[in-house]
Amino acid sequence: MIRPSDKAAKVCRVLIVEDHTMLSQLFAEVVNSLPGFVVVGRSFGEADALRLCEQHNPDVLILDLVLADASGLSLMRKIRAKGPLPKVLVCSGNLTPEIVREALEIGAVGLVDKTARLEEFRSAVFAVAEGRTYFGSEVATMLKGLVIEQPAPDLPRPRPLTRREQTVLSYVVQGLTSREIAKALGVSFYTVANHRSRLLRKFGLHRATQLPLYATRRNLLPRSAAVPPKE
Repeated sequence: MIRPSDKAAKVCRVLIVEDHTMLSQLFAEVVNSLPGFVVVGRSFGEADALRLCEQHNPDVLILDLVLADASGLSLMRKIRAKGPLPKVLVCSGNLTPEIVREALEIGAVGLVDKTARLEEFRSAVFAVAEGRTYFGSEVATMLKGLVIEQPAPDLPRPRPLTRREQTVLSYVVQGLTSREIAKALGVSFYTVANHRSRLLRKFGLHRATQLPLYATRRNLLPRSAAVPPKE
């Protein structure tokens, strides 16, 4: 996590795309108050967002999905078509299981509902900036439902998972860090990191942020191993 003592730490540049002026200002004030973060721009629509993204090359994009002139999902696709997608934190009041799935497929790494508390929003910003996934409580519940209820697609199954790998995967789907998982399981951080690495190899993935969507789309978690609640 970026802290005040990290003098040499790179400043995290944040672009906010939100068409409600009051919320946009609130998000900016919260982000600018975080150590090591700076808001480089605010946009209320797609065209301006594309321009600011190209101009500032932000590290993190905080994105509403319902804009005055476009869909946030469409904006993500257009940004990705022009170059690498920033780390996207979706903050929207219109999240559904289908939208959550699509946002993850395009490349979002964090999703929180606008009903979330500011402390959860801050945690989400920190997590996404560090390259971790973050799912608000409402989104975690949706992912749990997708994992349990959706039929598995007609795709090749990965190599079988051990019981411990399945447990670790269930925590990853919820968005817990390796240290949080280690504490929950009573094992070392390195043990959890090794499990994550094995999961990536078994699934043929390259980034840990791909694990939640992969597990959801392939219905890898049985009901008994569904997403455990955060403490």
